[in-house]
Amino acid sequence: MSIRPVSPRRAFTLVELLVVIAIIGTLVGLLLPAVQAAREAANRAKCSNNMKQIGLAVLNYSNSYNGILPNSHRPNNGTARIAWVTRLLSYFEEGNIANRWDMSQNWSSLTPNTAAGFQVPNAVLAMTRLQMLNCPSSPGSNGYDGDPDTTSTPSGYPTSETIATLNSAGNGFATTGLFCATTDYSPTTYVDVRLANGGTINDSFADVANSAPASAQRSGAGDGFLPKDYNGTVKPRIRDCTDGLSKTIAVAESAGRPYKFVRGKRADGGGVVFPSRRINGGGWCRPASDFGFDGSSADGTLFGAGATLAINGTNGESVETAPYKGSVYGTEGTGEPYAFHAAGASHVFGDGSVRVLNSDISIRIYSSLVTRGGGEATSVD
Repeated sequence: MSIRPVSPRRAFTLVELLVVIAIIGTLVGLLLPAVQAAREAANRAKCSNNMKQIGLAVLNYSNSYNGILPNSHRPNNGTARIAWVTRLLSYFEEGNIANRWDMSQNWSSLTPNTAAGFQVPNAVLAMTRLQMLNCPSSPGSNGYDGDPDTTSTPSGYPTSETIATLNSAGNGFATTGLFCATTDYSPTTYVDVRLANGGTINDSFADVANSAPASAQRSGAGDGFLPKDYNGTVKPRIRDCTDGLSKTIAVAESAGRPYKFVRGKRADGGGVVFPSRRINGGGWCRPASDFGFDGSSADGTLFGAGATLAINGTNGESVETAPYKGSVYGTEGTGEPYAFHAAGASHVFGDGSVRVLNSDISIRIYSSLVTRGGGEATSVD
């Protein structure tokens, strides 16, 4: 009986193994940018689709209310604060929230009006995340905002990034903390007077602008498509947009709020952490998430007269330099146009169209796109 010799087993040598690893590493290095680019393209398409749905909701609301547009109500007469998104809940297919929302109370109310049939306070409903209002490219899209007004919320804005938790019944909070789900999209309500043109084309950035709304509390030539309603009488209509619906911004990206971002990076480092350094605004139910256009410097520290960028410098001014109830913004939002897309930021125009405005757009052109009746001769390319 013959015995066949067993052939020795071949295996990778160390050199061969290192060559294979090097080849795999090279392929990963070549493919990773393409994968990231494809992911960002998908995110950008999703963001544009979100904004398209917002534009349709605004127009459908206007059709239902004889041309009246869904602007935010930030009253000076003691009535409830109502955000533009809250008016549109039914048009976002969020009728379940809309039917339970008490329009007679502030968004931060913790006491439901049970006599009128409301069982859950608005503040609890405000925790509901509306995915259509968040850009998938935004690292802050899963964040929450708070209420800076200690007169309306017992705890005021929390001192940490802690999220509030619901009680077992789901009709109140067991612990305090951030509770307003955020939006990355908000109306541009007006052009700040700090950008006003003083007489020549070179001395400022805006042909038409408004004084701070906290003191003016009236409509003006610098108003945007969805201006604030301060006294219960400002009811903007489609017909008020005399500059042309296709040339007037309705809603802009202002992503990442309430965290402050500068040039793609979160700016609460260096020993100063959130919420000490934050934007006033971000919650979808907050009228203060709307913002007037101010422009910003490249490092995100100067606004208005010191601005050099219209888009993507920063997503807003921190409450450190723009305190709540301060002289410049009052109780208004401090956001600015900002996105995490390389090319620029998506915008919904008055006709419902969605366009990406490039990051290098001039402040003067952008401000003319904000105003609904400024009479500027502007071409959108």
